[in-house]
Amino acid sequence: AARCCSTSAANPLSPARPRASTRRRRVSHAPPGGWRADSPLDDGSGASTRKNKTKTRERKKQETGPGGGDGELAVPIPVGISGKGSGASATLKQVDLGQGKSVLLFAPSDVADVEGDDSISPETLESFRAELYGAGDVIWPASLALARLIVHCPSLVSGKRVLELGAGLGLVGNAAAIAGASEVMIVDNDADVLELAAKSAAANDGELGKATTVTTAVLDWTVLQTWPSAEYDVVIAADVLYDADAVPCVAQAVARVLKAEGAMAIFSDPEQRTHRAEFAASAAELGLEMVETDFPGHAGMRLLQITRL
Repeated sequence: AARCCSTSAANPLSPARPRASTRRRRVSHAPPGGWRADSPLDDGSGASTRKNKTKTRERKKQETGPGGGDGELAVPIPVGISGKGSGASATLKQVDLGQGKSVLLFAPSDVADVEGDDSISPETLESFRAELYGAGDVIWPASLALARLIVHCPSLVSGKRVLELGAGLGLVGNAAAIAGASEVMIVDNDADVLELAAKSAAANDGELGKATTVTTAVLDWTVLQTWPSAEYDVVIAADVLYDADAVPCVAQAVARVLKAEGAMAIFSDPEQRTHRAEFAASAAELGLEMVETDFPGHAGMRLLQITRL
C-alpha cells in the first residue's frame, strides 16, 4: 500500500499499528465523521478552524467578486449537455477540499449538486439517484470524498500514471493532477461530460506541475476491446458500483489497465451500495484482490483498495 505524505492524517490504506495497553486513555474530540475538526480529511460535520473559515470567506469573495455580484468564476459558460441534466450551460465553480485545497470544476448550473454526504439525508440522496441514475454530470459525495483523500495524501498518485474510471465531471482526476500525478487519463462513455472535464483541467492548469499531463477519452467499459493497451500505476473511481450489471465490467476494466507490479486501484463507494462483495468475487477471478476499509472522515463511505494477487 502506498504511503501517505500528509502530516495531519494517517494513511488509510496502511494497516493500523497496535497500541500499548498501558497508554493512558484520552478523551476523543473527533466529530461524527471520525476525524478532528482541524484534520484535512474532516468532512465538514465538525466545527472548522479559524484558518478554514478565513480561507472559505476568501474563496467566496473570489467567486462572487468584491461587490457581491457575479465574479469571474460565476459567469455561465455555454456547454452542451445531453446527459441526465437538462441544463444548457455550465459554471466554473471552486470545489472546496479542505485546508485551503480546492479544484476548479465546470458543472451544469441547473443539475442537482449533491456534494457533502453529511449535509443531505440518505433518503434524499437515494431520491437523487433514482432520478439521476448513472448521471455523470452531478458531483456525487463519493467523488468529493475521494478527491479530498487524494489531495491530502498526494503520495498515492504523485509521479504516477493515473486513470480515472467512470469519471463523469472529472473531479477526482483533476484532484489527482493537482496532487502531482505525472499523467492523468480521465475516462467516461459520455463525451459531453468529458468536454467539461477537459475544460476543468485547463482551468486548473496553473496548479499543475510541469510534468503533469491530463487527457480525456470516451471509452465504454462494456466494450473493452476498443480500449488502448496502456497500463497505469493507479486506477481511481468513485461510485461506479451502482449497478449490478456494471460490476463485472468494472472489474475487467481494472484488470485490463492496471500495471502488472506495484499498482493499485482506489475506489470510494457509498456504504448503502450492495455490490461490493460481487465486485470482490469478480476481481478475484481476474487475479485481483479487494480490501475494504472505513473511509477516513466520511462515515457513510467505504474505501476499496484493489491490487494484483
